[in-house]
Amino acid sequence: RHVEEMILQYRNHPSIFLWGVRINESPDDHDFYSRTNALARRLDPDRPTGGVRCIKGSELLEDVYTYNDFSHTGDNAGIEKKNRITTRRDAPYLVSEYNGHMFPTKVFDDETHRLNHALRHARVLNDLYREPDVLGGFGWCMFDYNTHKDFGSGDRVCYHGVLDMFRNPKLAAAVYASQRDDAPVLEISSSMDVGEYPGSVRGEIVAFTNADEVRLYKNERFIKSFSRTKSRWDSLPRAPIVIDDFLGDQLDDEPDLPRLARRVLKKLLLLIARYGPAHLPARALALGGVLIFRYGMSRAEITGYYTRYIGDWGQAATVYRFDAVTRGQVVASCEKRAMRSVQLDLRVDHTMLCESSTYDVATVRIRALSDAGNLLPYCMEPVILETDGPIELIGPSTLTLRGGMTGTYVRSCGTAGAGMLRVILPGREIREIHFDISIGEAPS
Repeated sequence: RHVEEMILQYRNHPSIFLWGVRINESPDDHDFYSRTNALARRLDPDRPTGGVRCIKGSELLEDVYTYNDFSHTGDNAGIEKKNRITTRRDAPYLVSEYNGHMFPTKVFDDETHRLNHALRHARVLNDLYREPDVLGGFGWCMFDYNTHKDFGSGDRVCYHGVLDMFRNPKLAAAVYASQRDDAPVLEISSSMDVGEYPGSVRGEIVAFTNADEVRLYKNERFIKSFSRTKSRWDSLPRAPIVIDDFLGDQLDDEPDLPRLARRVLKKLLLLIARYGPAHLPARALALGGVLIFRYGMSRAEITGYYTRYIGDWGQAATVYRFDAVTRGQVVASCEKRAMRSVQLDLRVDHTMLCESSTYDVATVRIRALSDAGNLLPYCMEPVILETDGPIELIGPSTLTLRGGMTGTYVRSCGTAGAGMLRVILPGREIREIHFDISIGEAPS
């Protein structure tokens, strides 16, 4: 009955390309699933059938073998090979879920956790593209959601999404956004604040972009241009770009250092920036030995160079600018610097509420940004909402920013006219959104 209701209600939707006719992650049941497949094919003969599995070697009664592949743990292959899941070499194969509960991520988790989450999605996507006998996959999932006692962090919220509940993006959303063609995308994984990291070691910095290259400037000085050459995501059309050089030619400002010493020192400083002094690979120790024994450089001098050129301690505030470049033209730019003020960013999906058979609703997304336009993920301040005119809130009038973000819903309430939502960040900023409310048939 559920399969019949689903297909009759939704078969006119052009976005649906496959019907799920199995109970989620259930064992095989030949007789029952023979009937659900036959019913789906009778009601909609033009769409194939599938069904969410979590078992290998399952009986295939559907048109597509669909399987939840949660094998990726961050340091292994993104997906398993198809021939390890099913012996049906002739059958189309689709990964119906991946990631999800393997790495729950909150919008207010630390930067390293949020980057790890994004790179897990990038690795799985890369391997989906790489395997010619895999149709594709669905990441679990699009957004966080309320759930039962077994998920969440004691709050019954499933933090499996690449968006939060109000569809505000986490960093992982940029992995998917960067695959688009219709608008430039540039998202830098780091705030560049050394205080965010243990030992003030930033580690790996990644740019998610659909541009050809990313150019880095430090205090308006060009450092280096980065591209996807030798990318470890070599099958992903627009792979993340690793930013691994914050020195550029700055050591040329040290004329007393021999040219070869500058080259060795640069390699060492970049390794320290990547791994930290406590976890350096063996080649870093060899480089340090060259500097100490061949060029007479002391450990204190090496530390001084690191502090001056990498650590950014004790200097005037450093400004990093990342330019996304396509065909030689800058298409997007992002500036990372110390925050001086907080501002509200409001995004509403529509401001014309058209009430006919029932009330109309608009979603409002609220973010706290720095004066440079960067999200402030640790801004947890209250936000007060007020309405004027024929609109009402769905939800509380006082919210708390989580990860620098929150949201609300505004509805019509049976009267035409002009409405206004006022969003107040106490002591900082007040913003307004204006709505037009009409009663009757929605405009075509």
